[in-house]
Amino acid sequence: MRIVVLEDWNHLFAGAPALKRLAGRAEIEVQHDRPADVDDLVARLRAANVVVLNRERTRLDAETIARLPSLELIVQTGGIGSNVDVAAASAHGVAVASAPGLPTSIEGVAELALGLLIALARRIPEHDRHVRAGHWNVAPTTMLHGGTMGIVGLGRLGRSLARIGPALGMRVIAAGVTLTPARAAESGAEWVTLDDLFPQADAVFICPRLTPETRGLVTRRHLASMRPTAYLINVARGPIVDEAALIEALRERWIAGAGLDVFDVEPLPVDHPFTQLDNVILTPHIGWVTAENTARFVESVVERITSYLDGDRSGIVNPEALASRRN
Repeated sequence: MRIVVLEDWNHLFAGAPALKRLAGRAEIEVQHDRPADVDDLVARLRAANVVVLNRERTRLDAETIARLPSLELIVQTGGIGSNVDVAAASAHGVAVASAPGLPTSIEGVAELALGLLIALARRIPEHDRHVRAGHWNVAPTTMLHGGTMGIVGLGRLGRSLARIGPALGMRVIAAGVTLTPARAAESGAEWVTLDDLFPQADAVFICPRLTPETRGLVTRRHLASMRPTAYLINVARGPIVDEAALIEALRERWIAGAGLDVFDVEPLPVDHPFTQLDNVILTPHIGWVTAENTARFVESVVERITSYLDGDRSGIVNPEALASRRN
């Protein structure tokens, strides 16, 4: 049995104690770089029976899966994303399983979102640079207390932020594709339409899952309606926001700034326009990357693979793939 762990950029798997439980049962290769293209990916996985995907970094579409005849099992840390064509996997007899992190991991994402907002409002990175350069006189910064927090998408992440808002003394408003006034009220938020949220909010948090309905949900019109003193924070997925429009909004100072942990293309190219702007704070998709959560991811992966090797198929999300093998 050959196991390949793909795109372990954060070096979570190399040397992880949990992997020792697979010793003697499988050959394990942990890769830390990114495949150059589909052909390179196929070459890396040609002899693999099990592939481990780190979040949604690697795309396994129907064409790629069809080129991997030895593949039996795909395990993805976190939930199964749109990067895996589950229907194609089932058709080729490839089982798919998710390896969840901590149930509370979403709180870490919310903490990062709040950290990005505070860093923007109080201009912490800029002031750090000033102090190191010997400059002490700086411009006033922004206090969040008394302002309005706007949350787009009131799922697990949005609800976590809605709990934080009142602690900051902020009014909380929320909008979403399927959000209702009753569900907003349950989270202590005031329901508004998406068009009404952006002009009212001093800080807009992007929180929904990336789906066909939310891709491109936040448009140029929404960004143009924001206050020039407002901030936008995205720790969900890059494509939810029109990236070209956001770059324009930051360049033209339609808004005061943005805190971004997610992007249309990851890793973010070093020459990307975002890296040239002084009113944006960038982090490398680290919302979920806490020591406790990453350790749990590796444990979950090993548990899924061990169960599979032991003949326990209860963790498979597409049991029809097993029937396909028999046919």
